[in-house]
Amino acid sequence: MNELKIPNAAIKDKDSFELLRVWAAFEQQHVTIHSGLNGNANEFGYLLAELALHASKLYAERFNITKFDVLKEILDGFNKEIIKESGNPTGSIED
Repeated sequence: MNELKIPNAAIKDKDSFELLRVWAAFEQQHVTIHSGLNGNANEFGYLLAELALHASKLYAERFNITKFDVLKEILDGFNKEIIKESGNPTGSIED
């Protein structure tokens, strides 16, 4: 397995917890979402937006394009996947 490093802030904060984990295995995504997440669907949208902003920085630096152009591509990919509804999440809620 090839896990990512835990951020220093998460190590230092005694109240920190992991929100989600996404793995690539057998050519598919495998997702675990913390079942104790508070908030609502709108706030989960905020989480997705924050992830997109972090990714836009990575890809903008890697490909020498603007974060705005990267965000447009991310949103395009997001919208295509949502409209296509190709994903069929399975699994269950566990504590």
